[in-house]
Amino acid sequence: MMKYEPAYLLALATWPVTVCATNAQADSLRIARPAAFPAVSRHQTLDSLKAEVKLQLEQRYGQHYGCSALSLTSIAATLGSPLSEQQLRSMSEAFSGGIGHKFGEGTCGALTGAIAALGFYASGDKEKHLRLAAEVYDEFKKQQGTISCGDIYARYHFDHCDGCNLCAIQKVIEVLYREGDIMTGTIAPWQQTLVEQIQKEERR
Repeated sequence: MMKYEPAYLLALATWPVTVCATNAQADSLRIARPAAFPAVSRHQTLDSLKAEVKLQLEQRYGQHYGCSALSLTSIAATLGSPLSEQQLRSMSEAFSGGIGHKFGEGTCGALTGAIAALGFYASGDKEKHLRLAAEVYDEFKKQQGTISCGDIYARYHFDHCDGCNLCAIQKVIEVLYREGDIMTGTIAPWQQTLVEQIQKEERR
């Protein structure tokens, strides 16, 4: 029988299972989850957060990450996550290359990975998430000229993918910071909850 680590089991046990909710209930569903993938540090300014997420991106270069996984894991490493890096990577890799490396009309994987991270960390309801995603989308298209993987690949091949990642992840960090979703409890409660729950389990 496969044996799971306590932190992994705790992450699964505390994951929200309710799918439908009113706007008023949306935030209450975002319960504190243990950090299987802790935040790297406590950054107090937007500039330091943007520098950190850039550093996390650069540290993953050359490790065969897809563009979508680079975006998601770089943000998660900066802010902390209840899922491991391998889990985050597995759930996002297939979005690379406009989904499945088709390099056609699909959306750039760097953008889709960043939008996934945005939804993971943003508080609020569906309408807020759509508004923030649209803002990231618009900024990406403004800077890159397109959101199409095929267009970017035809123009640059793989030479510009890092720039697409950086554009997307820094914009996500910017909107999360502005909306108060980084400085107001996004990071610390997960780590604190992990320690408290493990200690509770050990006392049983």
